[in-house]
Amino acid sequence: MDEVEALILMNPLDCGSCSNCCQSSPGIYILEELDDDPSLYEGYLDYKDGQPILKTKANGDCIFLDRENGCTAYDIRPNPCRSYDCRRDYMKWVAEPRAERRALLKRGFLKKHVQQEGRKRLKSILSDGSTALPSD
Repeated sequence: MDEVEALILMNPLDCGSCSNCCQSSPGIYILEELDDDPSLYEGYLDYKDGQPILKTKANGDCIFLDRENGCTAYDIRPNPCRSYDCRRDYMKWVAEPRAERRALLKRGFLKKHVQQEGRKRLKSILSDGSTALPSD
């Protein structure tokens, strides 16, 4: 385990304060193999390639996202929502060549505001200066 991952593990994410990651195209997958129960989301599901996904609003927000109050299904949110950490996501993608990241952003596979939030939150736990972030 590297130094940054150790710091992430020692500093659990205070999720729910920004909701930047609650936009997903085509939607957030319900993963039965990871104990997600599709029946909890009855009436709020679409299907992509036979896989259940949460519906999204016209603007791309998750059907359960209330921009003022956060996730309205927080206590029963699916595994991708429970396990997502924007700091890890940022570290994963910043290691890729800039041209690839730009292409992924352009195609909508990466969200710039989510990457910026991940970087900001990661920087806050690295503020003592002992570990440096890679440059964008």
